[in-house]
Amino acid sequence: LVLRGLEAPLGCTRGAGIARRCGSVLALGLRQALDPGAFARREDLFAAIRSQGALSIVAHPRGVPDPGYFDLADGMEIYDIADAMRERIVDVPRYFLEFALAPAAYQEELLLPIVERADWHLAQWDLLTRTRRLVGLAGNDAHQNLTVFGRRVDPYDAVFRAVNTHILASSLSPESLVEALRVGRCFSSFNLLADAAGFQFVVRDGENGPVVGLMGDEVSIQDGLVLEVRSPVPAVIELFRDGTPIRRQEGRQLRHAVDRPGVYRVEVSLKVVDRWRPWIFANPIYVRA
Repeated sequence: LVLRGLEAPLGCTRGAGIARRCGSVLALGLRQALDPGAFARREDLFAAIRSQGALSIVAHPRGVPDPGYFDLADGMEIYDIADAMRERIVDVPRYFLEFALAPAAYQEELLLPIVERADWHLAQWDLLTRTRRLVGLAGNDAHQNLTVFGRRVDPYDAVFRAVNTHILASSLSPESLVEALRVGRCFSSFNLLADAAGFQFVVRDGENGPVVGLMGDEVSIQDGLVLEVRSPVPAVIELFRDGTPIRRQEGRQLRHAVDRPGVYRVEVSLKVVDRWRPWIFANPIYVRA
């Protein structure tokens, strides 16, 4: 997992993708190598990841036949490029052909078909966050292992720019990155459409009052709480409570006076070419009774 900014140093943390018969798990923040074959039970695998202070993220969640993975994990992928391609399997041959024939300068534009809302993943996430905190991340699934007519169709530079997870961390140290992810201070975006740096989702004590909560935080319900969303560019901002959309605003800002407990999260869309396309998916703010 790499955090990169313009003219900024790199922050990096060690991780591993673990594929098992019952599902795939991302282990983020490992301190040493992990042998997944050494653990016969799923509980032992998750315990071993946790013992290193690392996070366990359910990857390719739609393909996980064992729901126990969600109970044990710290988070899940709410979007994954490989899953998006599988769901559009009828378009894959045409996409590969277009990618192979297109000039290199236009390869990113050919990734537009994968910029879709992962409905099943988001519905599962909404269901799980009603009872517990669960961080949501986007997965690039970058392997650079597909070629058509001798031309690479999944180059790292294009795939890594397509979808990103932005982390609100106090520093670029591995410990700071993992801790920010652990508490859900992050949001995912299709940077293929636009750079999402500068997006904000906070809760304030009063309309212009101090910030009392960020993405991933739990806040007790009280009079005067206001959720505030800021987009770096004009967009459509949609606010969800417990998985149900409750507010929709076009522009750069949305404010909502909190009148009841709930799990509040945000989606942002941009109009690209011919229609509105999903752009940003923010981790929830949990307003508790």
